[in-house]
Amino acid sequence: MALYKTLAAFGLMAMTFVSGAQAETVLKLATVAPEKTPWGAQIKRLAEAVAEEGEGRLKVEPYFNSQLGTENDTLAQLARGRIEMGLFTVSAGAQQAPEIGLMQLYGLYDSNDQRACVQDNYLTDEIRERLGSKGVYFGSWAEVGNGWFTADRPVRSADELKGLKVGVSVNKINSAYWRAMGANPVPVSPGEAASALSTGLIDMYPTVYTFYIPSGLNKVAPVVTEYNYSNGPGMWAVSQRVMDRMSEEDQAAMKRALERFTSKGIMDEVFAFEDVLRHMHIKGGGQVVEVTDEEIASFRDKLPPFWAEMTAEYGADGEQIMKLIEEGKANCAP
Repeated sequence: MALYKTLAAFGLMAMTFVSGAQAETVLKLATVAPEKTPWGAQIKRLAEAVAEEGEGRLKVEPYFNSQLGTENDTLAQLARGRIEMGLFTVSAGAQQAPEIGLMQLYGLYDSNDQRACVQDNYLTDEIRERLGSKGVYFGSWAEVGNGWFTADRPVRSADELKGLKVGVSVNKINSAYWRAMGANPVPVSPGEAASALSTGLIDMYPTVYTFYIPSGLNKVAPVVTEYNYSNGPGMWAVSQRVMDRMSEEDQAAMKRALERFTSKGIMDEVFAFEDVLRHMHIKGGGQVVEVTDEEIASFRDKLPPFWAEMTAEYGADGEQIMKLIEEGKANCAP
């Protein structure tokens, strides 16, 4: 009898441990971002929100610094259910649903506040539907940052761009944009940008402060012309297959956690970090050139044909997305 009681006790303990293990679902989160950045802090905050909303049933396990692979590779794995979550650029999302790349067309918005309003209120459902069919659940918007011209000289107008060799990441939007500006786009990976500038392969490498300063690129290209040529929306994503396997309760918990992140709130955090880096650049002897309204107009006047070209590239899908963007801009303050 004592033996039976002992075995029964061990059995009860074993069932307790098993049920406890089953109660916690570990979700790997892939990101190219370093841990000690605003994105690292946001990821940790999301992990806390998921744990809280899921009442301990869900645990986010971040993998920083591309530990699981490049963002294009990890998003493809996420779509197949091999990685549960991730923080990605919209450019990576366009590898799954090409037309959503239009959501980051350069120069579309009058301000970042307007962009935040359009993203949250007019584009969320659209991007969620288009990515959902590709195996990616779009959770909410994230932010990469503002893109500026960086070179060894100021570039104050569209005329000064003519003939310049501009280092770019290869995609349709990048190539078409720089051709519209009269520049020559040259494929250059971020890791090769400094050497490409040093050797004269390129004259300019437009980028964000969050890459420009930490990478040391500012030592080779010490002049920033603050024409905000691009905005970089990002996205929090969950594998649709993983979401579908979750209980309704856990799906709802995940969605509540993601809803805590708004475009405006995320942007403000990233832009504040950019400002710190900007002052570091100036303090270190770098130059920041501010452009006038007239100079900005010289760039923006060339954009409508570029927008039309890119919209037409995606046919009816492009028209639908641009219609939503225009509707949002009409209803969101500049």
